[in-house]
Amino acid sequence: MSLLSFQQALAALIASPELCVEARQWPDKVFSPYDLTDRERKRLETVVFQRGMSVNCTLYRVNRITPIYTLLPYTCLLLGDRLMPLATAFWEACRQSDLQFKREIELFTDYLEKQINEGHLQLLYLPEILRMETAINALKFLPKQQDAASRVRYIPFEHEPGPLLEALSALQIPEKTPATGDWLLIIDYSGEEMTFSTATLHLT
Repeated sequence: MSLLSFQQALAALIASPELCVEARQWPDKVFSPYDLTDRERKRLETVVFQRGMSVNCTLYRVNRITPIYTLLPYTCLLLGDRLMPLATAFWEACRQSDLQFKREIELFTDYLEKQINEGHLQLLYLPEILRMETAINALKFLPKQQDAASRVRYIPFEHEPGPLLEALSALQIPEKTPATGDWLLIIDYSGEEMTFSTATLHLT
């Protein structure tokens, strides 16, 4: 168990620069939960002061931010300066990661949805864009043998999708708020390429 505990403690340090700083000041608090030998404990206490540890932390965070930038581009655009504080809070809340794009995106979108639902994150267009990009990524990761019906998603929008997505594709926030209403963005990946269409919902 000692070697496993050492590996777990080292992984936790790499995942959190804040934990490294804490370990420098209060090593007993940080390392007491782990079943470490005296030698392993001393090695970790030395590691947190090494210059290379900062590089390891940076590389770890680069690996975790890459799928977010790559697969949630419009969400990142809407978050703007809030992205890195939110990502940092997410990494602190979810230190266990296999660094696989699919799982990392699922965890981060779940985290953002929770922030939205609890009222901590209120940004115009964010809920509908996050729903859209979550659906797009889910379709991309579906096994190819899935039937055609399972490769279609219907995403509710509160703003007219066309003008909103046109502005975001140009890396801009719409200067004029698109028309509001009950819209559906239909994402179809039943063919070779993903296609998009829109529909309005009229109550009768």
